[in-house]
Amino acid sequence: MNLPRLTALALLLVTLPSSAADLWLAVGYGGRRMISTDGRNWEVTAEWAVNGGDDSNNLMGAAYGHGKFVVVGGGGFSKATQGGHILTSTDGREWKEVHKEPFRINPVVIGGERFVAGGPDRTLLWSDDGEHWEKGAQVAAEGFPGWAMWFRNGAYGNGTYVFMGEGGAKKEFYWCITSPDGKTASFRRDLPQLRALAFGAGTFVAVGNEVITTSADGKEWTTQPHPGDKLDWILWTGSEFLCGGGGKSYASADGRTWNPSTFKPQGRPVWTDGRRFVSTSWPGKMSFSPDGKQWLKGNDLPPNGINRVVKAETR
Repeated sequence: MNLPRLTALALLLVTLPSSAADLWLAVGYGGRRMISTDGRNWEVTAEWAVNGGDDSNNLMGAAYGHGKFVVVGGGGFSKATQGGHILTSTDGREWKEVHKEPFRINPVVIGGERFVAGGPDRTLLWSDDGEHWEKGAQVAAEGFPGWAMWFRNGAYGNGTYVFMGEGGAKKEFYWCITSPDGKTASFRRDLPQLRALAFGAGTFVAVGNEVITTSADGKEWTTQPHPGDKLDWILWTGSEFLCGGGGKSYASADGRTWNPSTFKPQGRPVWTDGRRFVSTSWPGKMSFSPDGKQWLKGNDLPPNGINRVVKAETR
């Protein structure tokens, strides 16, 4: 028996890192950032204001990539409250602000190796590491100025970043921006009112007030038969889309054919890996489901609404 060799092997096994534990991050009003290792119990790790409002403290978007969380937000109704932020953290506890803008930054999407975010004045921002940001495409949008263009949703798929939102002084236009890289972009402003967006099965699916529409490239959209309900959320589980609103939910494997679903979330579902689900309800109440059927109430938290939940990738 070669004892020195066995000893070396044992030492190697001891020093190899184990797989990382689950780590979720939730962001919301007042600059709230909170983490969870089980999807149910949450710890507030950073916050600028308790019971925050629609101002520069509001963190609205988050993504995970390159071993870090990237969080964006800002906005408000006066110049004093509109400042936009980009923050990063590797653990959800220690944060640094890496970029500022005079107006809201939201949402942030990672596709491949690049982060792309919606920025002020109809401009996209992009970064290959989440730390250093460049101004990318500025969309020419006749009919409304930069201050009257609000980014709402974003997704990545088929090599394309897709952003949606509303524009005009009275928010009368609903638009879509597509970009392959954050540096160049195309734009259309003739969409119906759409409230949520997801990508799966090679298809972008957007839902809104009595509408479901699909696209392979974010440029050409096709309205699909729909249940006729107000739809304000959508998730891709890895095998099907789930969408809903008003206590009803629907499922589709391809985004085109929809059927009523038995999925009954507690509040608004904001994250899934296809088996587990995290949902939230105002003002910042959290719920977790291990199977999409049983729902467990999260721990009590001080009020601050939650906008987005993401999970660190484990390898």
